[in-house]
Amino acid sequence: MSMFQRTAIALARSPGVGRAMRAMAARTPLAARFVGGADVDAAVRTAVRLREAHGIRASLFYLGEYVDDPEAIEHNVAQAVGACQALDLAGLDVHVSVDPTAIGYMRDDALGQANARRIGLAVRRPVGLGRDWMVLDMEDSSICDRTCALHRELLQAGVPAGLTLQAQRRRTPEDLAWAIRQRTSLRLVKGAFPERALDHHGRARIDQAYLDAASIMLSREALQSGFQPVFGTHDDRLAGVIMEMARERGWPPQAFEFEMLYGVRPDWQLALRRLGYNVRVYLPFGGDWWPYAVRRVGENPRNAWLLARTLTSDQSYFG
Repeated sequence: MSMFQRTAIALARSPGVGRAMRAMAARTPLAARFVGGADVDAAVRTAVRLREAHGIRASLFYLGEYVDDPEAIEHNVAQAVGACQALDLAGLDVHVSVDPTAIGYMRDDALGQANARRIGLAVRRPVGLGRDWMVLDMEDSSICDRTCALHRELLQAGVPAGLTLQAQRRRTPEDLAWAIRQRTSLRLVKGAFPERALDHHGRARIDQAYLDAASIMLSREALQSGFQPVFGTHDDRLAGVIMEMARERGWPPQAFEFEMLYGVRPDWQLALRRLGYNVRVYLPFGGDWWPYAVRRVGENPRNAWLLARTLTSDQSYFG
C-alpha cells in the first residue's frame, strides 16, 4: 500500500476531519463527484437523469457501514427499503447495494439476516426476472464467509439477492463454482488493499485472477443457468478482453453488465453504451459521504486534486 493510500485511509477514518468536512458544506466538489445525492429523492433524480440521458442504470447504496447501534442499523435498513420503493415509483430497476455490516452483522447474524430479507423483499420482483436485485457488497475477510452464507440463504428463500466477489481473493473461483449454477447476479471486482495470507498480490497477478474469474462467469454452464454476470471494473484493457470472451462464447451484450462507481471514468461509461453494452453505476447517497469519497481518492491518485480543492476552499466556494 502506498503512502498516498495510507494518507487517504487515515483521512477517511478520522472522525474529526469527517465532522469538519460535513460541517463545511453538504455538497463539496468531492462529494458532488462521487455521491449521487444527500437523500433518496436526490439519488433517484440522479438515477433518472443517467437513465434518460445516457441509458445508464444505477444501483443505489446508502452510506453507512460497520455500525452496531440498533437505531443506526434500523435507519440504514429503512433507507435501503425506501430506495427500493422510490426506484419502483420512478419506473427504474429496483436495484440496491447493501453492506452486511450496515444492517446488523456487527451486532447479531440473525438480525442481519432478517434485515437483509426485509430489503430483498422490498425489491418485490421474482428472482431471475429483469435486473432487479439486492446485491450484497463484500467487505473485509472477517465477514466473507458470513456474507456468502447469507447470499445462499436468501436465494433459497426466494429473495432476489446478488453478491459481490473480489478477484484478488484466492477463494473466489470456489465461490463462483456454486454461484454460476444459480439464477443470481454476481458483481466481480478486483478488491482493495489485499491481505497477505488470503489474496493474490501485484497488479499483473490480480488482473489475471480477474480474467480467470470472468472466464468462469462467462462459461456455457453460467449462460444456461440464467446467471447474470456483472463486471465491476474501470479498466478498459480488462473490459476489452471480457467483451471478446463474451462474443466467442455466445453471450449477447444484453446478457451481462459493466458496473463502475458513480463519478469515475464517465467517458468510458458512455463509450461502452455507444458500443451497445449495459452499464450500471454504483450510486451512493446520504450525508456520511466523507469516508466513501476519500477512499475513492485513495484508489486513484488522479483524483487527489478534488481532495485538495475541498480542503483548501472556504464556505463561500460552495454557496
